[in-house]
Amino acid sequence: MKILKKGVYYILALLLLTVSFSCEEDDDFRIIEGLDFVVATLNVEGTETGVLPSTAIPDGRIVYTVDFGDPNSDADVFQTSGPMVTYEYPLETATYMITVTAVLPGRDDVSISKEHTVIFVEETDPDPVPATGIVGTWRLAPEAGALGVGPGQGDVSWWSNSSDDVATRDCLFDDEYVIGADGSFQNVMGDQTWLEPWQGTDPEACGTPVFPHDGSSSGTYTFGGGELTIDGQGSFMGLAKVVNGLELGAADTVPDSRTYQAILSDNDTVLTLQIQVAGDGWWSFKFVKDAPAAPAPIEGTWKLAPEAGALAVGPGQGDASWWSNSSDDVATRACLFDDEYVFNSDGSFQNVLGAQTWVEPWQGAAAEECGSPVFPHDGTASATYDYNASAGTLTIDGAGAFLGLAKVVNGAEIASPAEAASSITYIADLSDDGNTLILDIQVAGDGWWRFKMAKQVPPSNPLVGTWKLAPEAGALGVGPGLNDVSWWSNSSDDVATRACLFDDDYVFNSDGSFQNVLGADTWLEPWQGAAAEECGSPVFPHDGTASATYDYNEGAGTITIDGTGAFLGLAKVVNGAELTSPGSAPSSITYIANLVDSNTLELDIEIADGGYWSFKLVKQ
Repeated sequence: MKILKKGVYYILALLLLTVSFSCEEDDDFRIIEGLDFVVATLNVEGTETGVLPSTAIPDGRIVYTVDFGDPNSDADVFQTSGPMVTYEYPLETATYMITVTAVLPGRDDVSISKEHTVIFVEETDPDPVPATGIVGTWRLAPEAGALGVGPGQGDVSWWSNSSDDVATRDCLFDDEYVIGADGSFQNVMGDQTWLEPWQGTDPEACGTPVFPHDGSSSGTYTFGGGELTIDGQGSFMGLAKVVNGLELGAADTVPDSRTYQAILSDNDTVLTLQIQVAGDGWWSFKFVKDAPAAPAPIEGTWKLAPEAGALAVGPGQGDASWWSNSSDDVATRACLFDDEYVFNSDGSFQNVLGAQTWVEPWQGAAAEECGSPVFPHDGTASATYDYNASAGTLTIDGAGAFLGLAKVVNGAEIASPAEAASSITYIADLSDDGNTLILDIQVAGDGWWRFKMAKQVPPSNPLVGTWKLAPEAGALGVGPGLNDVSWWSNSSDDVATRACLFDDDYVFNSDGSFQNVLGADTWLEPWQGAAAEECGSPVFPHDGTASATYDYNEGAGTITIDGTGAFLGLAKVVNGAELTSPGSAPSSITYIANLVDSNTLELDIEIADGGYWSFKLVKQ
């Protein structure tokens, strides 16, 4: 009985196993016969494609062969037991036939195909966030009139900066106003900025920035509708004292915000701001975007100062007891005093010597004399310079480049052109106005050379210089109205017969002083005691002895000469009258002035009863 029972168990187990294998084979058949797959696009361009069999079984017995159908590739067929396979199609829009074949041992292979269209999208950079044109780094425009104040919007008749102020107030003109794309605003002033009495500096001068106008404020801004608003206590544009409705004093509270009327140029490089302070007072500021930093103070063209002692040597720094040039040497050594030493903005340096310079026996000259420059001290050196203001040194790099005298190098006076140093360092002392440079250099033992250099600064005031009456008919005349000389005007013959008038100099100096330089003779008339109109010795106070100044107001078109006896054109012509006695000379005369060009000046002045004198001057 036990044996029979045991046999039954074996038979039942065998039957169950048979049934189990049969069911599993049926499931595999159903899976392979129901083959399917999904296709996915995996990149923005549309070319990377993935295929995933959706009927895969976990044990990996079914192997799927995926053919991506690219007719131009032999590497587009992959096998997988279930995980996704990928393929990168060519960069074009096209339709492909993807075929997947399922392989299961003991079963027939099953294949299925699907069309897949690649839509190629060329990758492009995302559109940039539009930036407002006001974003950037701004500085005051380095020119006359960049900042000014007056009794109306855009009117700077009360005061505006001169071109000279760009240099004398360089600590202001190098200040940066940084307007960020993120809405931030920053004042960047460096070690110095322009300070005024309300900030504790009297007189006005460059100095260490004073809190809160020291750049420490984290400001923000809004720009639109013709206005620029700067938010942040101590943040500002132009001048710290200028706020809405007033100019700050020492006791005033610094506001948290300032709003300016703003005009941005079409090319986004020039910004004009205007702000009302008190009453009718308006300040105006002109800024330029990303303007270059203010030039190094030494930048420009220099020459030896045309004076005695401009170059000298002695047994100690600043001691000229061994030798120094005389005032006569300025003429006899003119070929030396006209040499130029050029410091360029890019850091390069040039000796510009012309056809002749001063040469000495060590250079092959028979004696010290003017002659052709000798290599390498002939201006051909490719040289650079480094000015260290804090250390008080100026270094010239480049064999043959030099300052003052070619023979003078550190520790010696060279005896041959071949001994030219590749670098020379001078002790440098630059004057406060930046126009005078004293150089010292030790040669040997206690010997020291000193050179005094003068910067070649073109006159910023167009009047600066010497003028004379134009040597032509009609250079002076009078008539019953402005620009009308119908009553009388000089003829061309008068240029010769009145030569003592036409050779008179009218000198406008850069320091604002004025001189009549008349020489031994000028034109006299009976009101001055002369028997008739004729050449004669100048008569006081119209004899050039006046201590006089001038004021040229380009905007108003006037020139005012201050100083009793000083005049332009004819001594007798004054505002509202013609003088009848030297003792009636006024202390001031104002002329209507038209600067036709840099060399031609037309003057008009009303005398009496509608009469006007006109003078035409030309620059010498």
